[in-house]
Amino acid sequence: MYRVLLVDDEKIARIGLRTTFDWERHGFILVGEASNGQNAMKWIQNQEIDILITDIAMPVMDGLELTRKTKELCPWVKVLLLSCHNDFEYVREGIRLGASDYILKPTLNSDSLITVLNQMKKKLQEESENRQIVQQFEDQQLANKLKMLEKTFCKALCGDLAAIERIKTECPEESYRIAALGINVFGKTDAERNDLLMEMGEPLKQVLYQVFGSFVSVMLRSDLLLAALPVHPNLHVMFYELIEQFSQHTQSHLLQVSIGLSVVYENYLDLQYASMEAEKMLAVDFFLGPCRLIAAEEQKDSISASFYPFAAALHELKESLTMGFHSRSEQMIIEIMKHWLPQYRSKEEVLQEAEELLSLFAVFKDADSSIIRKIRELGRLGYVTEVIQHVKDGYQTIVGGEDSPRPDKTLHQRIIMEAADYIKSHYRESISLQEVADAVNVSRNYFSEMFKRVTGENFIDHLIALRVKKAKELLQGSSLKVYEVAEQSGFNDVKYFSKQFKKIVGVSPAEFQGLLRK
Repeated sequence: MYRVLLVDDEKIARIGLRTTFDWERHGFILVGEASNGQNAMKWIQNQEIDILITDIAMPVMDGLELTRKTKELCPWVKVLLLSCHNDFEYVREGIRLGASDYILKPTLNSDSLITVLNQMKKKLQEESENRQIVQQFEDQQLANKLKMLEKTFCKALCGDLAAIERIKTECPEESYRIAALGINVFGKTDAERNDLLMEMGEPLKQVLYQVFGSFVSVMLRSDLLLAALPVHPNLHVMFYELIEQFSQHTQSHLLQVSIGLSVVYENYLDLQYASMEAEKMLAVDFFLGPCRLIAAEEQKDSISASFYPFAAALHELKESLTMGFHSRSEQMIIEIMKHWLPQYRSKEEVLQEAEELLSLFAVFKDADSSIIRKIRELGRLGYVTEVIQHVKDGYQTIVGGEDSPRPDKTLHQRIIMEAADYIKSHYRESISLQEVADAVNVSRNYFSEMFKRVTGENFIDHLIALRVKKAKELLQGSSLKVYEVAEQSGFNDVKYFSKQFKKIVGVSPAEFQGLLRK
């Protein structure tokens, strides 16, 4: 429907035009009518019409002035002038001002009106089609330009000096910031998530172009967009609005956008560093949660390198789990996860440590399939809170819902058997509890307690018993003297050897040797 406005100071004329012509059947709709040009201006200023039918001679503002103002404000509007016989000079002036046609009032009827209106409608259709063609061409030209600029931007991010110079030419602003936009989507399947990423990435890029004009943005991955932006005093507010807009764009909150923002840079030679800084800021949303704006200038004081000995903690946790110390193990896991903060760890380091914890749990459940599945699912988790819960759930699988976990006896035995082999190979040497614990990669205290739990005796008693056993074998099968047997059995002191031998065997080494000879 083409919108028509009637303007005539004669009410009867307006009523006649309104009632004697079937507007809608011919594809038109009357949006209003006015008694003079001044009263008609509200429709013109609001751009609510396509065709203006106006009398020339009117008070306050005549048809010629109305035509002039209409063509200034709405150039596409077609103007039909109505005039009397003696208004011909005015008609010529109206045509000069942009009126499309005129009809003499004495000859005005439905046929003459529909003929003129159809001509105007046809002209409006042609102009609309031409505008669409021109707009499509301009849009394609702009798209091609942006595509080339994005390719140049990618090269500039890789340090290409020629590309950096072209960026300077296309984006001459002296100051800029790099924004890294992370897109996180939620779906039941990988395919559904990938479809959402592909669907939302391009609209997000177009919004950036609309807001920031000629600056460049480029999708490096389906879930990451980098953009060079002009420095703007309300940049933070604009980004907060963008985050909210996209987070509410999809049903059931299927999409979340977070933004990492670099500090202000003055030289495009710093593009690489600026982009790395923006991505580093974006990675902080892993710790803060979804839909965040993380600006580098606000994080410089809070993010600092800090050491936490995860390897040692993991080793101690392994020992605690081996001994079946439930409460201590749980406390140690919590302590490890307390350090999953940006001042201690990156996102990649947290995921790596979570994988190592789950892998340790898998050992205690004999590679339980549920824990293996949890390890595979780690990469899909978007935030540290989800990773923490994931690890806690994995720990519960080895607890088994009981008050304390059942230690893996097989693992106990495997460690003690390895220790026993080491002792058998080195019993003649001056070996210590610490030396054997180091050999099987556990702490001294844990090894001592585990050794007693598995063998029923402490380390030193086991070592002495083994040496005495070897001494008995030597006394039975050789003619070695007692001091020689002591030395070859690992005893450096003959008196101490005799004392321990008698304590275990019931007789001294010499008496034992004498009994054998008899």
